[in-house]
This record gives sequence, C-alpha cells and structure tokens, in this order.
Amino acid sequence: MQLPEQNPNKDYEFVNHNSRKPKKAISPLLLGLIFIASGAVASYFFIYLKLKEMEAHADAISYSMKLLMVGPMLVIFGLYFVLVKPSDINAQSPRDKKWLYVFVGIFIVAMIVLYQWFDKMAEGYGYSI
Repeated sequence: MQLPEQNPNKDYEFVNHNSRKPKKAISPLLLGLIFIASGAVASYFFIYLKLKEMEAHADAISYSMKLLMVGPMLVIFGLYFVLVKPSDINAQSPRDKKWLYVFVGIFIVAMIVLYQWFDKMAEGYGYSI
C-alpha cells in the first residue's frame, strides 16, 4: 500500500494572490468630467454650428434632433456623476437611485425646452423644422 505524499498541492504552481486584485473601475467623478467635456463638444458641433449655419442663411441645413440632444444629455448625466458622486457607476443604493430619477426628470424637461427653443430659433431665421 502506498502512502499519500505530504504535499497535496505539489502539482499547483504558486500564485501571488496580490496580483489577483480586481481591475480598478473608472471613478464616477472622472466619468462625470468626461461626460461634461464630451457634452460640451457635442453641443458645439450639433447646436452652435447649426445655429451659425441658420444665421448665415445657408440654402440647406441638415440636422438630427437626436444628435441635437446628445450634448445636453451628456452634460446633465455628467453633472449627476460629479455632484451626486454615486458609490458605483451603476446606481445601486437608494440614495443614488433617487438622485438618478431626479436627473432623468431634469433631462426630460431640458430636452422639451431645447426642442422648443431650437424650433423658435429656426423659425426666427426662416427655417421650419
């Protein structure tokens, strides 16, 4: 009869458990700043430049209402991440969820106001949406 070896783990190589730390997730604050910067750039291209084309009385202007709303959406949700500083990127805690719902409401109202404002500006320059 053969006795088992003293080291049952001899077939396994040594693993440094410090190297198994989870990857560091992006912080919500940094994500918020990235959203705000991206929103400012998108607003410049999809709102400001379109208004400048209208002001110059271009023959044809192409725009998308969806692209028009990207910039303000990114700014609003960037402000959510910067001001609320949720514990995780996905809102898990009741506090984070409540604030997220507030910012979703702000987003909806802001998009309605943006549409109405852009429509009035287009009419003022002689364009119809």
